[in-house]
Order: sequence, then structure tokens, then C-alpha cells
Amino acid sequence: MGYEKLDTDELLRLSLNAMNNGQDGDALVLLKTLVEREPSHPMGRYLLAAQHAQLGLMDKAEEGFRLVVAVAPDFFMARFQLGQLLLVQGNATESRGLLEPMTSRPDALGRYAAALVAAGQDDAGGAVAELRAGLALPQELPALASDMQRLLATLEGLGGQAQTAEAVAHVAPPAPIFLTGYGQVSTHDD
Repeated sequence: MGYEKLDTDELLRLSLNAMNNGQDGDALVLLKTLVEREPSHPMGRYLLAAQHAQLGLMDKAEEGFRLVVAVAPDFFMARFQLGQLLLVQGNATESRGLLEPMTSRPDALGRYAAALVAAGQDDAGGAVAELRAGLALPQELPALASDMQRLLATLEGLGGQAQTAEAVAHVAPPAPIFLTGYGQVSTHDD
């Protein structure tokens, strides 16, 4: 199929459809076509990075999320996922630098960011408290809430027997944390 007649919105919608239907190859082609046309398109770059992560291509995912955060620093889901990826990779310091600015947000994403910051500092109690607070708020992203519920259950079950940052890696391994359902967020704080 030739994509030259499709505009950016059409490419974006078709790529989301492909992602949601497990058509990874089609999603990649559509997203690459989109970002070739508009290299600084935040949502296109974000979804391409998420698709790379879903496929286990973590270096490409990290590069893509970094590009999104560079061109759209207020694209909070990209910032969150880059912070989470870095934490999973063992880079708690850089992860904290990305996530701390989000911790003042009054929504669930802000609490989840605070939980990951605490986890990166091996503060299980702080991580559990922040996860509970986040889960008590309205949930815009069921996929993210599900990941955070699993992380909470794991941290509560550890009883201090393992490092908190390591628990994040076990509960949220790199590929599954980037569910396409996360792609349905706005690029800016509302």
C-alpha cells in the first residue's frame, strides 16, 4: 500500500489501529512514514518509541522517548515512560531527574511518578504510599493503572526482602510497560 496520499492524521489513526490489532510491521511502517514527513511530530515519535519498546528494541525506544521529551518537554507520558525505562535499566539518577518535575501534578500520573522516584531510592514505604494515592485518584489510562496495581502488589508482598528499584524491573519489564493504551493521552498537561 502506498502512503503518499495519506495525511498525518490518517497515518496516526491507522498506526494506532495497527498497534491495537497486533500488526507490528504495519504500525512501524506507518509511524516511520509519519515521522519522515514530520520529524518533530511528538505523538508520532512517541508511538514509534512505544512500538520499539513493545518489540523489545530498548535502545531505539530510549532514543525515541528522548527525542519526544526534547521537542515536547510537557508530553508527560513520554517523560514518564522514559523515566520508567531508565529506572528499569538501573539508571535511577537520570530517571529521578525526569520524573521529579512531574511529582507536583495533582493527578494519578504525578503520584505514579513520585512512586517511581521513591522506588529508585529503594524507599518501599514511600513507593507504596504514592502508588496507593495514585490508584485512589481517577484513572485516565487503565493500562497504566493495571501496571501500577501490579507494582503495588509486588512491593507489598516483598516485606523489605528485595530492593524496591529491582521490583520495578520484575513487575514492569521493559517491553510490556509500553502498552499502546498509554498512547491515548494528550501531549500537554490539561
